Amino acid sequence: MDEAELNKLAETWIRAQHTKLSDQDDEIRWMDDVLTEWMYVDEESTDLLWRFIQNVYPRDMSDKTISLLAAGPLEHLLAHHGPVYIDQVETLARKDPKFNYLLGGVWRNSMTDDVWERVQKARLSVW
Repeated sequence: MDEAELNKLAETWIRAQHTKLSDQDDEIRWMDDVLTEWMYVDEESTDLLWRFIQNVYPRDMSDKTISLLAAGPLEHLLAHHGPVYIDQVETLARKDPKFNYLLGGVWRNSMTDDVWERVQKARLSVW
């Protein structure tokens, strides 16, 4: 997926968070299908999921978007692929207060002890 498609996906996801289900269109269904595949079907797409997360959070820091991004894609990434991504998550949490705030909405889920401990420390690293 190129940057233009990733941007479109991020914009569509944000719009979907502020849209009634009855108002959803084909573009929103497409976005939902892509993210569902990345999160639950195609294990090779985790880098795309990580890029998606990094693309969304700077665009919309509304409570609804942050809570859904943290409890959805980010929590899933850390629960299922945490050992691979935790270094990048820690680095971004130290550098970017917005991402650090987003990280605060992640629950443990099925993260390993090590990943969960590092998530908690990263969250506290700027406070």
